[in-house]
Amino acid sequence: MTLIICVLEIVYLFLWMGSGNKLFFFIALGIFLWWIYEMRREARLRQEKIEQETIQKLEKIPHNRRAVSDDCLSAILLDELSKTFYYLERDDVESNFKKKSYSFDEIYECAIAVNDSICSLISKGGTHGWSIINYDAQIYNEEDFKEEDTIHKLSLKIIVDDLSKPLIEFVFFEDKKGMEKDSEEYEEIWQECKNWHQKISVTIKRGSREIEKIAVNNWAHN
Repeated sequence: MTLIICVLEIVYLFLWMGSGNKLFFFIALGIFLWWIYEMRREARLRQEKIEQETIQKLEKIPHNRRAVSDDCLSAILLDELSKTFYYLERDDVESNFKKKSYSFDEIYECAIAVNDSICSLISKGGTHGWSIINYDAQIYNEEDFKEEDTIHKLSLKIIVDDLSKPLIEFVFFEDKKGMEKDSEEYEEIWQECKNWHQKISVTIKRGSREIEKIAVNNWAHN
């Protein structure tokens, strides 16, 4: 369809330039606007198809919570029944996902990063405990980022028990132009990121409690 529209556009442009008739110019302009509409429609349909195919692939993995990146190249899944966290990534939308799975007790840290700066962090060492993600920061508080007007990147950074790739970064939003922090679109993305941070933080705290129980029981029986 877009090829036919492009040919018509060229034909009417030549007719306008050859005759000087403004009617041909307005017809060419109308065809140009039609071409823009069709390009956007095809892009939207193509993206919807990619998203549907991505979800179908992810549905093959048992889980009850998931987040998929805008480009459909990465995803994070939580399966509360098996207490498993999954991270999936691929090089392009035609490829299959490479999957890595971690039990909840193999998750050590989780942090929200705004413009690549740590905003909120939880670790098995506690909020002020050891941190692999950020060694220097001592206080992780959302209040520190109130002065940020434009957000260029929002991501979740997760440390797992994996020597080959201990740091997982799932990007919720990234754009060089940025997005206004007060916009509704950013608020929606921020809430999703924050919800995921809370979910993973709960799994980390549960793991910490289990370790404390084991330590106490061992001490009590010695």
